[in-house]
Formats: sequence, C-alpha cells, structure tokens
Amino acid sequence: MKKKQSFEEMLDELNGMIARLSDDDTPLEEALKLYAQAAEKIAACSGVLENAKVQIEEIGRTMEQQTEGGQDEKL
Repeated sequence: MKKKQSFEEMLDELNGMIARLSDDDTPLEEALKLYAQAAEKIAACSGVLENAKVQIEEIGRTMEQQTEGGQDEKL
C-alpha cells in the first residue's frame, strides 16, 4: 500500500512533471499522461490547501473567542 504523500512531496513531484512537460523531447503520449497526472496532483494539493485554510480559520475563531472571553472577565 502506498503511503500518503506530504504536501511538499506532492509539490516536488509536480515540479518534476512540469519539467518533463517543458522538455521538447518528451513524446506526445508521455506528455498526455503527465498532464493528466499533474492535473490530479494539482487537485490533491488544492484539497490540502483548502483543509489548511479551514484549520487556520478555526484557530482564528478560537483565539478570537478566547480574547473576547478574557476581555469580558476584565469588565
């Protein structure tokens, strides 16, 4: 079973795909496969980023609530 890649590993792999796609010597069939794989990798990276955004927003709300709660106690 393949282990789940980290965001950084996915970016490294994506950069490698982009480099191979940019190479004029890459055959068309290989380029098409790389393009499809890159699209999947981009979608996976976007999902990771969206999840991180949600977590950051939750942390921000928690911090805001804690700050507001602390101010109420001082009043």
